[in-house]
Amino acid sequence: MLKKVIKKSLALAATGALLMSTLAGCGASTNSGNSKSASSDKPIDLVWWTIGNEPKDYALVSEKINEYTMEKLNVNLQIKYASWGEYNTKMSKIVQSGEPFDIVFTSGIENYQDLLNKGYFLDLTELLPTVTPDLYNLLPEDLWEGVTIDGKILGVPAYKDSAQAQYWIWDKATVEELGIDYQNIETLKDLEPALQKMKEASPNEYPLILNANEGINGFNAAINGYDEIVVKPAIGISYDDESAKVVGIWEQQNVMDNLKILHDWFNKGYINPDAATLLELPKTRKVSSAQSFEGGWKDTEVGHKYFGPAYSTRTIQGSFLSISAGCKNPEAALKVIELVNTDEYFRNLLAFGIEGTHYEKTGDNTIKKLNDKYEVPAYTQGTFFNMYVQDPNPSDQWTKLQELQETAFSSPVLGFTFDSSSVQNQISACANIEAKYGSSLITGSVNPEEAIPKMMAELNAAGYQDIIAEAQRQVDEFLANKK
Repeated sequence: MLKKVIKKSLALAATGALLMSTLAGCGASTNSGNSKSASSDKPIDLVWWTIGNEPKDYALVSEKINEYTMEKLNVNLQIKYASWGEYNTKMSKIVQSGEPFDIVFTSGIENYQDLLNKGYFLDLTELLPTVTPDLYNLLPEDLWEGVTIDGKILGVPAYKDSAQAQYWIWDKATVEELGIDYQNIETLKDLEPALQKMKEASPNEYPLILNANEGINGFNAAINGYDEIVVKPAIGISYDDESAKVVGIWEQQNVMDNLKILHDWFNKGYINPDAATLLELPKTRKVSSAQSFEGGWKDTEVGHKYFGPAYSTRTIQGSFLSISAGCKNPEAALKVIELVNTDEYFRNLLAFGIEGTHYEKTGDNTIKKLNDKYEVPAYTQGTFFNMYVQDPNPSDQWTKLQELQETAFSSPVLGFTFDSSSVQNQISACANIEAKYGSSLITGSVNPEEAIPKMMAELNAAGYQDIIAEAQRQVDEFLANKK
């Protein structure tokens, strides 16, 4: 639907005069495709901010990157890194200060949705199909919907495990030793006999290690089936509800039922007693839940998908790039992003560094890393589907992942982003209340039949229902505008 709307709007533009005048004002050329700009012999300087520590061999790889971007696009590309700990706040300040930059990893920025709403990033709706048609056509429509706000495409998502698929990940030795039929375990009820087996085999151990931050990873989405349109406090819409009714997740019967199961497991010694206060998880666990894909686990593990894949605004916005509204060469910046997503050599240079220096080929599309001198978070850069596979993962890892993504279903409110400004006080108050109870509830440490009523009384007194009502109003308006 989104692509049809865009094509219609372009057809109505009088010979694209408005678009062309806008581009001319930005100083960008009108060339399409990955060829050097003919508008000027002077190289175009672009700055790309991303998350993580600068690689040891950044200067060496940067030289190769710029050899290629100069050849293809007449672009001199400077990639700037901000560490994991400082990226969110540092980039928020940079964006709002007006400091010049061109491309940015938006997902890691503090309150990035507020910045999107306030116009700090460029509307790409008309540029994408005209300037970078290969990029535009590569990504499924659902991905574009996930970064569309008020009818404007404000970023380029990374086409990878963009739809959430949740797996039970098992220690292979435990599965084999105890004869656990892990491939037929999906729900919490299915999981219980396996936990009982593990407890009986090792009475002094806890088969399900949980922590205070997340309990079972994917609990609200994968276990309970809700697209969380507000994370704190937990408010969402069931993936199965086409009417898109906004609900308080803590108030739902299926959530209560699952919390009661967790509390029962806690009492039986299946869950570690310090779960409600534990912050760091052990490196190895006998069973855990994780968003993943086939082969996305260690050699010593096996996995089985129990949910998804499901597209939501949150899953798609987990990794996307935006272009600054102040970018002087938006066309060139967009072409750089297209090059990442459509050019195999450039994609793997960005992800893995230089062949023979940082990795070696072990097959047509498989590699072995040689050292740690070029380590970057490749998920922030672009698609996985033109990337090499690292040994010992199967050579068809990314092919299988793409096939899985093509089976995804979508949230009834895909593309919806909640504007919290009118209920910010209620959200802050409710988030604080939820924090008092949440860790104990999601780890099974307390009886939910006692704790939930107490928490709900406090939440409702603090305006929980006001948030739900405002979210429903915005959802209804969003869906009406989509028709």
